[in-house]
Amino acid sequence: QVGNNPEHAGDALGAAVVDETTGDIVVFMHGLRRIDGSCDWTVGHSWRSLDNGKTWVYNGTAEEIIKPNIPVEIDGQQSIPWRGVTHGNNGGITLRHGEHKGRLVIAARNMEGQDNNPNKYQCAIYSDNGGRTWHTSAPFPVFGTGEGAVAELSDGRIYHSTRNNYFPENEEFRYERYFAWSYDGGETWQDPAWSSELPDGPRYRGEESRGYNFNGHFGMTGGLVRLPLKGKDILIYSNADTPSHERIQGTVWASFDGGDTWPVKRLLHNGSFNYSSLAAGRPGTPSESFIFLQFEGGVERNYEGCYIARFNLAWLLEGEPTGDGEVPDWVR
Repeated sequence: QVGNNPEHAGDALGAAVVDETTGDIVVFMHGLRRIDGSCDWTVGHSWRSLDNGKTWVYNGTAEEIIKPNIPVEIDGQQSIPWRGVTHGNNGGITLRHGEHKGRLVIAARNMEGQDNNPNKYQCAIYSDNGGRTWHTSAPFPVFGTGEGAVAELSDGRIYHSTRNNYFPENEEFRYERYFAWSYDGGETWQDPAWSSELPDGPRYRGEESRGYNFNGHFGMTGGLVRLPLKGKDILIYSNADTPSHERIQGTVWASFDGGDTWPVKRLLHNGSFNYSSLAAGRPGTPSESFIFLQFEGGVERNYEGCYIARFNLAWLLEGEPTGDGEVPDWVR
């Protein structure tokens, strides 16, 4: 159990990061259930483990240890200053390259206002002192984004994949995933674009969102991880892969060029598939070469809880080609 004080967090969603320099594990939990049944997702707390998760020490409130960002202009509109909230984001990373080597970076978001708020944006939090204090990055350069994941490439760039959870009533949906890049260790994000292959999850409005899967009308959290192969930028992504309005058909994709193309995918779970998170096995341990996927789901279309799947790259390569690039010969 991470934290045993009921006043700290309940009904919380957060993220964890392993400090590859020290081995410490830092966990954030964001969310506190109010007496009236509503939830304040801006309330956050952090814990640290120095013994591989056996015991935990309270690290402080998010307000105490996360410094907010400063406003910037996005498409002619000023952003709201905010402390990054880890709610709904994947686990963080330790940077391995360049001047910011050793920095911890976790995908985060602005949770101001209601769910369907055009002023919300994705961002990240980063720490240069092992997760004791944090800074909030500049906003992802597109409003209406939130819930994402980050991966560092071998040249030091950071790939940031994020859900897009706002569309104006008069605007047609786009079903692709948003991504952007950081060239300064996660402090700012540049060059946003829609992925030509990766889906963002089901989208729908109004009463259609009250079907098998709740709260699913503007995409959803997807998993992202870089495999720890020196000099090779193999990324794995997970999300629901279906044209229907349901969160089903959990699928994983592979990129061999750092996210430029995603030439192969494979269906992993045909039933209910909601939020997901990916992790790669650690070299020199029994987990080496395995890929781990945690997801909310169940059989058929019934949500039952959380599951963990384990597979390897060879299994994924037996999937179907997407038409988005080619699997390189060196992989096979």
